[in-house]
Amino acid sequence: MQIIKRMHRKWYVLLAVVAMTVFSLANTPAMAAEEDYRVVGYYSATSFDESLERLDMTQYTHIMYGFLKLQTDGSVLPVPKPELLQQMVEKAHAADVKVFAAVGGWSHQNKPLEPVFAVMAADEESRARFVQAMTDIVITYDLDGIELDWEYPKENTADSYEMLVLELAEAMHSRGKELSAAVAGATSAEESSAVSKMITPAALAALEIMAYDLHATEHSPLWFARTSVEYWRNQLPANKIVLGMPLYARPSWVQYRHLVEVDAEYAYCNYVAAGPVSKLDSSYNGLPLLHDKTVYALQKTGGIMFFDINEDAEGELSAVTMASELVKEYQRQGKEKFEKQVWVYLDQHPLTFSDADNLGQPFVDENGRTLLPLRKVLEAIGVTVDYDGTTQSITMQNQEQKIQLTIGSPEVMIGGNIEILDCTPQIVGGRTYVPARVIFESFGCKVQWNGYGRSVYLEHTEFPSEQQG
Repeated sequence: MQIIKRMHRKWYVLLAVVAMTVFSLANTPAMAAEEDYRVVGYYSATSFDESLERLDMTQYTHIMYGFLKLQTDGSVLPVPKPELLQQMVEKAHAADVKVFAAVGGWSHQNKPLEPVFAVMAADEESRARFVQAMTDIVITYDLDGIELDWEYPKENTADSYEMLVLELAEAMHSRGKELSAAVAGATSAEESSAVSKMITPAALAALEIMAYDLHATEHSPLWFARTSVEYWRNQLPANKIVLGMPLYARPSWVQYRHLVEVDAEYAYCNYVAAGPVSKLDSSYNGLPLLHDKTVYALQKTGGIMFFDINEDAEGELSAVTMASELVKEYQRQGKEKFEKQVWVYLDQHPLTFSDADNLGQPFVDENGRTLLPLRKVLEAIGVTVDYDGTTQSITMQNQEQKIQLTIGSPEVMIGGNIEILDCTPQIVGGRTYVPARVIFESFGCKVQWNGYGRSVYLEHTEFPSEQQG
């Protein structure tokens, strides 16, 4: 994404499941090109003491370095870990990755920062001092922009918020730099929280928008990401929205990496009850949910963002790696082909279909029916598959059940009963495909389809007792 090279009046929105962000661009197309898709990582230097070597820049397009802290007179406290920021910028720019400095956040020294922002932004001199301080930091550290993280403007501060944003935007844009800012997400496509309405149209045209938490039983569920994206798509072009995803749990605040250190299986869950990792429950985003959010974002937005990338696991359980590989696949295939792809999860674990396997790829047919390659999925749940090429008949069997069908025929023999399929089995590329639900439910699987993530979820349960014998 060429955020800095093209600029002025257009905006990107960074939605982090309760928040958004806007970057300025000029004359961008209606939808972002595949190669411009953004992967943003928040890096909280004030909260972690991690080696920069852990950070694989090839997985990102942008890094948000936080957090700078302001005072009511507009001055900004010294940059935290300045040598680390210098090293960050050097490493990022060498990989063609942009670095922003985030200023603000929820609190400083256990005191909310919203009142500090309110006092500073209400006064012309303190605003000017703040704008100059942030400009100096951007120039000194060769940054590509700043993020204004005022959580959150109120009705009586809407005007001063707008003035601050416009003055910051002018200072950044005149130097070829970018500006972003935090706002709340939405629980409906038509209605957002009151704080989102404090962002005036003039201010919105100069910011980033960002959010992370849902204060409810579920932390940052897919439905909330979806309604937030839909709400902001009503305000801004789709390619200006970047969906954010958390790498920590609520209410325990346990990091994703620490969850999977306790048990690797937690990577495939979204909830861990109090006890194994914390005295509190942990509601979070596991790999399947993050996968579905990424697929949804690739279809509906211009990017994804993680908070905080220091909280990610390493190796095969890395959430960022999983998502960035999906983005790369999207870029290789192109939007049209990618949006036809289907993913399969068996007991929350991904069931991969590679070209090397030569066992087919799941797909949705022209009638909207999800078809799965028969052999690989059935063998994964312990079912044997026999094919008679002469009659083009297939026999599937385990200890509890026997199913027979014929290619091109809607009739299927399940046990001793004939049922009619709403989609006939077919051979594509030498592999047999069947409709997912009837066949796999007959072998005791619970089958769910997530259209937003284009994923089939198979839960391999005990075989129903009434069908045994």
